[in-house]
Amino acid sequence: MMDREIEDPWAHLDVAPAHEWNSNWDAAGDISPTAPPPAPETFELADLEQWATTTPVAKAFVMAPFIPRDDVVIITGDGGTNKSTLALQLSACAAAGRQFLGMSVTPGPALYITAEDDNRENHWRLAKIAQTIGTTLSDLAGRLHIVSLRGRMNNELATFEQDGRLRSTAAYALLRATIQKTGAKLVTLDNVAHLFAGNENDRGQVTAFINLLYQLCGDLGVTILLVAHRNKSGDSYSGSTAWLNAVRSQVLLERSEEGDADARRMSLGKANYARAGEDLAFRWHDFALVRDADLPDDQREQLAVASKAARENGIFLDCLRERAKQGDGRAVGPSVGPSYAPKQFEGMAQAKGLKSAQFKSAMERLFAIGAIESHTYRNTGKGRDVTVIREAPELPRTTTPNVPRALVPSHPEPQARTTPRTYSISKDITGAANGAAAPSDDDVIWESEE
Repeated sequence: MMDREIEDPWAHLDVAPAHEWNSNWDAAGDISPTAPPPAPETFELADLEQWATTTPVAKAFVMAPFIPRDDVVIITGDGGTNKSTLALQLSACAAAGRQFLGMSVTPGPALYITAEDDNRENHWRLAKIAQTIGTTLSDLAGRLHIVSLRGRMNNELATFEQDGRLRSTAAYALLRATIQKTGAKLVTLDNVAHLFAGNENDRGQVTAFINLLYQLCGDLGVTILLVAHRNKSGDSYSGSTAWLNAVRSQVLLERSEEGDADARRMSLGKANYARAGEDLAFRWHDFALVRDADLPDDQREQLAVASKAARENGIFLDCLRERAKQGDGRAVGPSVGPSYAPKQFEGMAQAKGLKSAQFKSAMERLFAIGAIESHTYRNTGKGRDVTVIREAPELPRTTTPNVPRALVPSHPEPQARTTPRTYSISKDITGAANGAAAPSDDDVIWESEE
């Protein structure tokens, strides 16, 4: 049989070889042998020619120098330092066009989202804040928007695949839609532990999550306040340093004065658009934040007296604890004599300059509030009874009548104390040295706990 050339059934078509077909199909799906291959994509390049003909614009702030606009700002601090109150009050000030602790705030609609507090607590706090800043809830309506996610499942804004890639969630889509619907320009997310489902020690995951939030800043023109706890080691953040590396500004909230648990200090821990170290002093007062200078004169005077008394109370207890560590032979007593506590404490390193008369006043106050007690025992070596001062055990858990349940502190059952108690001033100025300090989440009896 003679070899026969096999006819190519495609020979009559003027087409490129098969390996070139992918670059020759046109948009309609037809073969276009003359179409050039698509140009590779590149990053978007800044137009320096256009820059050369325009005036550069300085960084704008929602509240200078702490809150730069169109950025993610992380607010960190220990539990009970009122980070949530700070963010809610700042949001209310923006919505109402009011100053925040004497500082100007760019007015605009705000969205406050919390996964930690229910709307009963949000209502309570906001009513107090509105009164403090000189507005009303009615005036805030339509400008300040509150969302409680407490008790809601699946609040994480993103998940991470096995290869570490981030995938946004339905909650992120809801967040974006809520921002668009409300027109909010200042958005608080409280707090990161409920919204970040990754490993906080993984730099890649942390950075990807922050970039997801920056996407909202760029697309919707919002400023995001991201509330976070600091870690137990005392660092100004929890987990990887990527939290600080990924954001451009960090606000640190701390207790600022020894013996005054309501005093606060807000400082710039990281500042790419301002000078780090800027700070602001204020206090928690009646469920809002105020400056001492903004209080009425009589309250400010009473507050100064109460603060001084609280400091002296704390120093007395420090001296008493030091003597207790040194053993029975170094115990001090309540009566004038060789072991008289105020006289014994006066020269101690822990005294911080206090004199005997100040220790005497502190001792009387601490006896009055039950923080210390007299204890008499038989000294067999000396053949007589000896009376000494010691710290009183913790009080049993109780509920005070006629007090809103959210304000009633929780006390553990009497037991050996492993950490020192503190006695400090409260929101109630009169007699504050004998009262309770600002409640933290750990010190509140909620309705659901009964």
